[in-house]
Amino acid sequence: MVVLFPLGSILMRIVPGRFAIWVHALTQLIAYVVYIAAVGMGLYLVREVRIPNGGSLMTNPDTSYHPIIGIVVLIFLFLQPFLGLIHHAKFKQVGRRQIWSYMHLFNGRIFITLGIANGALGLYMAGASKKLKVAYIVVAAVMWGLWMLAAAWGEWRRWRASKNAPRGYLPNRKMNDGEVAF
Repeated sequence: MVVLFPLGSILMRIVPGRFAIWVHALTQLIAYVVYIAAVGMGLYLVREVRIPNGGSLMTNPDTSYHPIIGIVVLIFLFLQPFLGLIHHAKFKQVGRRQIWSYMHLFNGRIFITLGIANGALGLYMAGASKKLKVAYIVVAAVMWGLWMLAAAWGEWRRWRASKNAPRGYLPNRKMNDGEVAF
């Protein structure tokens, strides 16, 4: 969650050409498979671990927030590939972002950020050492910062390119016979 998901998004911004989408998709797929495995291990622990008062991690209000957030993140990130495919198809049709594009972007940004924060909550809940928690926070902050810088840089590049393009120009749209780009 801390390294692979942000890295996949960063790579989308820095890898040149059409290869970027495949690098992005593969990195995000690997990240999602690893995340599914982590959720599976977490669900196993929720079922197996008993706390001193006899309850489970899910029935104790002090520990239930971490697995619940993890499952919510899993569900919303499950939508990402579908939103991404729709975004890609629609972008190729009309040459600009549609609602699907923004849903893909913001669903990813919101739920990956939530997942990163939930990782810190999990370390706290598990009683991890202070060194481990500090290391997690440092790596998470650096990756999140790089991710947001890459996103801002990508948006700035898009804005600059659109500002310099002729009015009505749609650079990625295929033109029909007799259609004019302006």
